[in-house]
Amino acid sequence: MTDRFSNGDTSNDNYGGFNSNNGDMRKWHGGDFQGIINQLDYIKNMGFTAIWITPVTMQKSDYAYHGYHTYDFYAVDGHLGTMDKFKELVGKAHDKNIAVMLDVVVNHTGDFQPGNGFAKAPFDKADWYHHNGDITGADYNSNNQWKIENGDVAGLDDLNQDNPATANELKSWIRWLLNETGVDGLRVDTAKHVPKGFLKDFDQAANTFTIGEIYSGDPAYVGDYTRYLDAALDFPMYYTIKDVFGHDQSMRKIKERYSDDRHYRDAQTNGVFIDNHDVKRFLNDASGKPGANYDKWPQLKAALGFTLTSRGIPIIYQGTEQGFSGGDDPANRENVVFNANHDLYQYIAKLNYVRNNHPALQNGSQKEKWVDDSFYSFQRSKNGDEAIVLINNSWSSQTRTIGNFDNLSNGTRLTNQLSNDSVQINNGSITVTLAPKEVKIFTK
Repeated sequence: MTDRFSNGDTSNDNYGGFNSNNGDMRKWHGGDFQGIINQLDYIKNMGFTAIWITPVTMQKSDYAYHGYHTYDFYAVDGHLGTMDKFKELVGKAHDKNIAVMLDVVVNHTGDFQPGNGFAKAPFDKADWYHHNGDITGADYNSNNQWKIENGDVAGLDDLNQDNPATANELKSWIRWLLNETGVDGLRVDTAKHVPKGFLKDFDQAANTFTIGEIYSGDPAYVGDYTRYLDAALDFPMYYTIKDVFGHDQSMRKIKERYSDDRHYRDAQTNGVFIDNHDVKRFLNDASGKPGANYDKWPQLKAALGFTLTSRGIPIIYQGTEQGFSGGDDPANRENVVFNANHDLYQYIAKLNYVRNNHPALQNGSQKEKWVDDSFYSFQRSKNGDEAIVLINNSWSSQTRTIGNFDNLSNGTRLTNQLSNDSVQINNGSITVTLAPKEVKIFTK
């Protein structure tokens, strides 16, 4: 979230008369492209190979620091920097082998109607918008898809993609933006509010990787959007992670959730996350150790271990590595501090190191090897690389004997990449003991 990440250039803090104010969580705070450039090594040294940044389009409000209230599609918001500075960010990220995913909004503009006209030309024509009023809680509860696609989200002016002029301009804009900036992919905001036919056309116009935000816990509903965009953020898995790891519920829920992978075109591209900028942070919601509610880090570490080894593309929200625990928006949008010695930073870096050195953990096949209420294990395989992941979700040590491994013969010695203990396969199985909430990743 660029405005809340790092302020690298204070000269743009009050751009356009919309002044930065760090004392107000609803206003601009000053983070910018230069701040991201300055902290690329902080990101790289944690092992990340891509960043997703919030929208860069020009905003026109004291409260649009997040970038989701576009005023001018063809201009970069001055709080963040210039188009040249954005290109510099992309180039310097690429120099460090970091891809840049850009958040884009094709569902709506900011709230300018009726009193303040429209967004900037060419998005300044009444028939480029729907005029059906706000989407209500009742519309969501009744799954009124027509209203969800044709109503206003939170009062924001809803674009009418059924108008060919609107649709063509949005497609022209994304082609221009990708050509101009060289970004590597798109996160498509509020995708469930956009007609699926347009999403497919938009995806084809962009001709790059697209991952959609479909804010729903229903895998059949979310999964269908992967027929129109390349991938989807895995909100159903997010809810499962919150229950299982944040509230000590049964690991069998993980098994059940994976059974829904049939709904996705390719679950390997699902965006797997433990929280984001729209929900309470994991540490805010987690139950903590019974009798010691302050101790939530073991739950977070177990969740991180799962997220960074599961099928899919792991996505970690800025600040998780510093133990941030904000509640509902905007409390979950804290300014980042940069302590590379933080225990959680180091833990994520270690997990990413293992992932980045094992193709099996990046996009290998995944097979369940053990599940009970408190313990889960799976094996991932790719071209001779094998990884066995074991997770103890209980608050006590657990020992299990697990077998039925693929491509691993008796006598094979495996080492836990998160420490230095090792096991040997005997009679087709291994016996392992995990401390409370521990994750182990065994490889050859």
